[in-house]
Amino acid sequence: MKRWTSFLLCLFLSASIWLIYNLSQAHTDIVSQEVVAESNIEGRAGRSSDAVTMSARCTASGFRLLRIALRRGSTVVRFSADDLAHSDGDYYSISSSQLLRYAESIFGPGVKVESFLFDRASFRFIPENNKKVPVRPVKLLSFRPQYSLASQLLVRPDSVIVYGPSEVIGRIEEVYTRTISLSDIHSNTHGEARLETPTGVRLSDDKVEYSFEVSRYVELKASLPIAVRNVPSGIILRSYPTTAEVVFKCVFPIITDPAGIVGCYVDYDEFQGSITGRCVVRHDPLPKGVMECRIDPQVVECVESLENE
Repeated sequence: MKRWTSFLLCLFLSASIWLIYNLSQAHTDIVSQEVVAESNIEGRAGRSSDAVTMSARCTASGFRLLRIALRRGSTVVRFSADDLAHSDGDYYSISSSQLLRYAESIFGPGVKVESFLFDRASFRFIPENNKKVPVRPVKLLSFRPQYSLASQLLVRPDSVIVYGPSEVIGRIEEVYTRTISLSDIHSNTHGEARLETPTGVRLSDDKVEYSFEVSRYVELKASLPIAVRNVPSGIILRSYPTTAEVVFKCVFPIITDPAGIVGCYVDYDEFQGSITGRCVVRHDPLPKGVMECRIDPQVVECVESLENE
């Protein structure tokens, strides 16, 4: 009896070793997996309303093929909208050659798809209420001394599509990014920012890319006379004070001295529309290389008189 027990134990161990060895080797077989598609097709639901069984001739270890065979339920696979071609009605299809790029998502890691047993797979994406709204960046930027923003902060995409109940998306006019908080900025900057998704809706994108240009600058100070413009013949318009202190923020190295190009002035037409006789001091267009201009005072008192008075 003991001999039989030993014999059966050896047989069991041998069979186990053989089975483990055999399953660890690469095998080629036909396997199937049920797939639900996710995508970002404009105006359509984010997930297909049906599941498609995909069959393919695959090479993988015996363990991996056995795991696929025993798997139950559907696998959700995200497809690029560029790979899904509209075929008919609510159906969008993808070719078997394009599916090869999604083999790992469909069957799992360690599986090489030799070929699919079909030419195309079609999924149904039903229409969904939607609305396109702009993306507004929320930023908190701190620059290294003598560095400043040289361009607008741009986001890509600059708009997203909001999906959801019509009464909800009707109240949404824009979508905001999470706060872009950066410090010690001293060079051109880019990155990614996630979007704040309003409650009860879905967004076509969950994040955006942002970028902006940064420049080193120097400040030039000048005292400039305040001119008057558009004054009709026979009228004299005087400003008090008659000069303004101007600070030019210029890109370093300086291209040109703006003090000899940019003038300050008040406009008679604006004075005519003023009840108090106060006018905003304005400046000429800034030349290339000048980022901004600060004027003090920003508002002056103006007095009108006739030439013969």
